Amino acid sequence: MHEVSLMQNLLEVVASTARREGGEKVNVIHLKIGELSGVNRDSLEFAFEVLKKGTVAEEGKLEIERVPLRVRCKDCGADFSPTDLIFRCESCGSSNLEIVSGREMEIDYILMDDEEDGDGG
Repeated sequence: MHEVSLMQNLLEVVASTARREGGEKVNVIHLKIGELSGVNRDSLEFAFEVLKKGTVAEEGKLEIERVPLRVRCKDCGADFSPTDLIFRCESCGSSNLEIVSGREMEIDYILMDDEEDGDGG
């Protein structure tokens, strides 16, 4: 279950960001996770619930946005989401493709209360 170590690292980044930005409490962590990232959403959510205790995100929630797999044909330039695991361009049949999205795992944004005004932002 590598999601536990991923979440530990993610919460360290969130805590560091909160310190740097003067955030007192993290309300929302919004992640973008590609469908080819190998990350199990349920396991990541479970790890968040367990590991957030005692952190600036203790009362926060985790939002996960699934990023679909997109590929681009290097021969004809077509951009599409493949429907099969055997990747062929839907336009020209070429297998000369590059993945343009679907492998990411990134923090899209963090909403937090700051020490000065106490609002989420």
